[in-house]
Amino acid sequence: MVAFTKIAFTTVATLTAVNSLSLFNEYVDRALAVFNTPSDLNSQYDLQQQNFFHVANEAHANDDTKPVPGKSPIEVCDYSSKQLLTLDEITISPNPPEAGANLTFTAKGTLDKTITDGAYVEVDVRYGFIKLIHQTYDICKEITKVDLECPIEKGKQVITKEVEIPEEVPPGKYLVTARAFTKDDEYITCLTATVEFPYQ
Repeated sequence: MVAFTKIAFTTVATLTAVNSLSLFNEYVDRALAVFNTPSDLNSQYDLQQQNFFHVANEAHANDDTKPVPGKSPIEVCDYSSKQLLTLDEITISPNPPEAGANLTFTAKGTLDKTITDGAYVEVDVRYGFIKLIHQTYDICKEITKVDLECPIEKGKQVITKEVEIPEEVPPGKYLVTARAFTKDDEYITCLTATVEFPYQ
């Protein structure tokens, strides 16, 4: 989920989340290991994965989420909770994302409060039932990787960035969730998306 973890940071970052996607580069080997197991393990894995997605889809139907306008796979999670970021639109191109292709990401929204040093984002990336990433990142440090810096001023924000999705991303479904908070633990935003890279 290289590109998606990046998107999570840029969105969380500007409007206060595009860096989240590139963090996935560090974890591709974990997902690749699934495809290098003996065939009998693979068939067992396929069955477990089907069961996981069935359960995950049922659970997702009851989630407190709301799609963000723009026809991207990104949704606001924990929607009933008060959040400092209101997203008006997120667009991505190509949609859906493609392995080996650059992804252009545009987000528009409004921040109710200036984001300063100490803000952080908790990122979870799952590949089926495998947790690839569960980590906390300093927003102000990470956004420098996408040519942004703190403080992120309150008010209307528009950001457009391009991120690279590696060719080696293993096919399958990835679920990414990013929850961002100020240094005082005020809820900035919660973003989630399911992205599928097809089997060739």
